[in-house]
Amino acid sequence: MNHFTLTAILVSKDAIRFTPAGIPVMHCQLEHSGQANEVGVARKIQMNVEAITIGPIQKDLEGMDLGAEAVFEGFLAPKTLRNQRLVFHITHIQLKS
Repeated sequence: MNHFTLTAILVSKDAIRFTPAGIPVMHCQLEHSGQANEVGVARKIQMNVEAITIGPIQKDLEGMDLGAEAVFEGFLAPKTLRNQRLVFHITHIQLKS
């Protein structure tokens, strides 16, 4: 199963674009800082993640302020057939209060 959940801060978002079929798309960058346990040892994690919203979820991202923290859910997929760099495809956003 390819399911990815990340608590992160929205650090940038691009302008909305539309696919040839008229579906809204928005790219963004997320920043995560935290810890994870690896073999019983706490490991500090700090990373930027390239992400994308496609379809109605784009409205949730568009309404977010830069610097807002949220729990993002979705899946990882290659950017393109030729570019195998992974991109986080966001399917759900829950703002943290």
